[in-house]
Amino acid sequence: MSRVPFTVVQEICAAEGLHALGVIAPVPLTLPSEGLDQMLADGVGDLAWLGESRIPRLRPTALQMTAEAMVTVALPYQPEANCGELKRARYAAGKDYHNILRSKLGRIGLALAKRYDQPWKSRAAVDSAPVNERTLARLSGLGWIGRNALLIAPDAGTWRLLGFLLTDAPLDPHHAGHGEDRCGTCTSCERRCPTAALVDRRVMTTRCISYLTIEHRGVIPRDLAEKFEGWWFGCDLCQEVCPWNRFASPAGDARLTGSEDDDTLMRIDATTFDLHFAARAMRRAGYERFRRNLLVAWFSLGRVDRCAPLLAEGLPLVLAQARELGLTPVEGGG
Repeated sequence: MSRVPFTVVQEICAAEGLHALGVIAPVPLTLPSEGLDQMLADGVGDLAWLGESRIPRLRPTALQMTAEAMVTVALPYQPEANCGELKRARYAAGKDYHNILRSKLGRIGLALAKRYDQPWKSRAAVDSAPVNERTLARLSGLGWIGRNALLIAPDAGTWRLLGFLLTDAPLDPHHAGHGEDRCGTCTSCERRCPTAALVDRRVMTTRCISYLTIEHRGVIPRDLAEKFEGWWFGCDLCQEVCPWNRFASPAGDARLTGSEDDDTLMRIDATTFDLHFAARAMRRAGYERFRRNLLVAWFSLGRVDRCAPLLAEGLPLVLAQARELGLTPVEGGG
């Protein structure tokens, strides 16, 4: 059969609220390895699985060998800042985007097959799958990889989530029109990072606040913890200062929005943690790391007076973190 025109893909994606998209066809057999290999050489801490998934990350068709095309999408998320002293990454404001975006992509694959009455298989991939996201997004014209190592679009900035659909459908290729580096001489993100995690358009994983609060399983070193500026889950500092984010769009799905104040966070205990964070990104950190993160966040703000309830629980990781920070139950306000 003839190739599926991009206008059809555009129409089906628009029905799912996805408007920033490209199509890569054919799907490349391999991707350049330099970026991934450099990241692994820099050190990835508790993210050893990145090295273990190196081969499929460099072979886009590994997830679906029969794929003839890949649809790439970018979904805006909440661009509004946190309220209160404690701060978390804006992408985690609402429900877990993995589930939201994966479902949208799945429906797009089904709609393509139904439209042409074909048994085309498809595979949705969000960042939980071994996909070299930013490289593929750049190749499809969704933006360029900036000094903050994030994908930037001149008409949308960085507050966007990336998703991919591998499909057997013979889609016409479409370049979204971006990709040329437009960071220029701006180094705002590098200068703003309090832990100096941004180097030569790379993220030094084990210095990054996002890594330390989300992926790191142990104690956070004091010399980094004292620079957290109140972040307890993720960090948006390098995005907050990016000039291109003045063009950011509102969230593309109402489920990606939400907020909670400092007192609400402190009232969450072991019996309410799972319910409060149900279907949200923070749940994957687990209760003990959640409390460790709150301790570090308050410490970084000089608010040890808020730490007593955290220390009083006696959680091993929290107590170990307190020792690293030089806190005792008395100094924490107990």
